[in-house]
Amino acid sequence: EESEEGASRQIKHLTHVEDRPLQGGEKGFTHAHDSLMAAADHIKKGKKTSELTTKYDGSPAIVYGYHPKNKKFFVASKSAFNKNPKINYTQQDIEANHGHSPGLVSKLKDALEHLPKVAPKQGVYQGDMLFSGNDKKRKGAGISFNPNPSGITYTAHGTEADRVKKAKVGVVTHLSYHGDEKNLNASHEVNHEKFAQHPDVWHQSAEHDTKHVHYDPMQQLEYKKHLDAAKKIHKENGPMMYAATSPHQGDANHLATYINQTVRTDDKPSVNGLMQHIYDKYAKASSSLKTPAAQSKKMSQGKEHVAYINTNNKHYENLLNMHNHLQQAKNVLVNVLNQHSGGLEHDIDGKKTDPEGFVVNHAGQPTKLVNRAEFSKANLLKVRK
Repeated sequence: EESEEGASRQIKHLTHVEDRPLQGGEKGFTHAHDSLMAAADHIKKGKKTSELTTKYDGSPAIVYGYHPKNKKFFVASKSAFNKNPKINYTQQDIEANHGHSPGLVSKLKDALEHLPKVAPKQGVYQGDMLFSGNDKKRKGAGISFNPNPSGITYTAHGTEADRVKKAKVGVVTHLSYHGDEKNLNASHEVNHEKFAQHPDVWHQSAEHDTKHVHYDPMQQLEYKKHLDAAKKIHKENGPMMYAATSPHQGDANHLATYINQTVRTDDKPSVNGLMQHIYDKYAKASSSLKTPAAQSKKMSQGKEHVAYINTNNKHYENLLNMHNHLQQAKNVLVNVLNQHSGGLEHDIDGKKTDPEGFVVNHAGQPTKLVNRAEFSKANLLKVRK
């Protein structure tokens, strides 16, 4: 989902806004700060644009449209961006490329049959499938669908339920691609007016309409308090703090994995917690090694990390405090945005929930705004099962 430089620029992974400084230091903080400012401004102005979108818990991710080289309509999973891409122009292509995954085959076949009825006659798009085939169920007076068995169940009512009931497939499109087949560049801007209307396809825009939410003065003060506190730490400690903590910054490095652990356990991030997390990881890795010498070497590496962090304790403390303030500022905005559910009810296992989250598209990079205590925790625990 996140932008990645290379022969093509696709969206692979979305970063939590508060994690950006932990992954990218000073530049990460600047992007996080400016993304939150952009989201707050979007809310205040009551806008509905692709700059701020709703995250949908759809599956699978689907790439579709007219191939830039041969102009033929195709559908694909994210394997469209593999080194050897799997592009499907026919039902037979889908069987050949994905026959090992019957569920995916069924979804792609439905997409191939029905999406040409609404897709613009040129261009490549990416979205999430929300339903097809027999995925829909009657729920009271509404129609529900559950794209991920352990995720959100969406329920439509009224005229929207009538549309869902008639449709053969449902898809939310949130990206467009531009360029040739060897250099496709992702953009969050999707011109939904170019899409046709057809009863067989329930096609939803991901744009979040903020004219339906109320951002009251107390919420604005709370947001500003936390964003100002994060900015103060950045301004007063930035260069030394980012330099000192750089050994553990980056996607999938120790700071990132520790934050995910605290989401699972509901612990507040702390320097002592980070040191214990790293020590435990090296102890676990050491226990799997065969020789005492190898075990001792691995444990020494862990102890070196812990000693380094202890020496730079204040810098790590400042970084984690800044992370907390960014998260609190984000939570204010998420709570405001949750006032509008996009016309669908949400529940997980019968318990009413908010939308999965939101995405702010700033400076060409998407960043997610998610209630981590609710959705990120559930997803992380689901992965561990």
